[in-house]
Amino acid sequence: MSHIRAGSVRALSSALLTSLFLSSAAGAEEAHWGYASTVGADHWGEVSNGAMCAAGAEQSPIALSTASAVHANGYTPSFHYGTSRVRMVNNGHTVQFNYDVGSTLRLGPNEYKLAQFHFHTPSEHTLDGEHFPLEVHLVHTDAAGAPKVVVGVLIEEGLVNAALFSAFRHLPRHEGEESSPVGALINASALLPFNRSFFHYAGSLTTPPCSEGLEWFVMKHPIQMSDSQIAAFERLPHINPNNRPVQPLNSRVVSAQSGH
Repeated sequence: MSHIRAGSVRALSSALLTSLFLSSAAGAEEAHWGYASTVGADHWGEVSNGAMCAAGAEQSPIALSTASAVHANGYTPSFHYGTSRVRMVNNGHTVQFNYDVGSTLRLGPNEYKLAQFHFHTPSEHTLDGEHFPLEVHLVHTDAAGAPKVVVGVLIEEGLVNAALFSAFRHLPRHEGEESSPVGALINASALLPFNRSFFHYAGSLTTPPCSEGLEWFVMKHPIQMSDSQIAAFERLPHINPNNRPVQPLNSRVVSAQSGH
């Protein structure tokens, strides 16, 4: 049985949607792309600087399979997240939460900064053939500010997510709109499941320019949000759906590891 709620995938406007994956990329030329058919994923390779979306061999997202994942003992992410103000922006493709400085993820000898997290509906990754209503991506950057490590967490319908309660009552509805609820705080640790077992693979950004060379850690266990919280995101104009289709695995190996 699929985890997608009935009627959760609704028609999008065919209007062109604009923005870059990272709203903090000041001065960068905006690329015209979106999820509607005329500007959808099949056309991203035609976007300026989007050639990798069509030509890349290590693209994200992918279809994750519990049975075929290779058990390995590589580096396990170590999360060092602090509390941040809730600062949201609707960039026309998703709602992005820009995170206060100081929170990091350590991977072996390397440390990466938590720059932002954002949501996709339905989930971009599939797990054993199933989509989930939402997926959150926590994007970590290197010292130069380039995305290098993304942690994906699948979201299923269930209990109210207390960490996102205030934020999801004040989601910015329209492109370019920002929302910073007075006094609202969040700790990204609350977006991670208690059991931190994960899948790991080499992948890319899931939006143009689809840059490769990213480390992906997708949690094996979902977190929960309530029906009304999920619906609040699904009802945002022009954002449902905002998931890229799964991409060929090609010669990549997906590993499965226990977290801590």
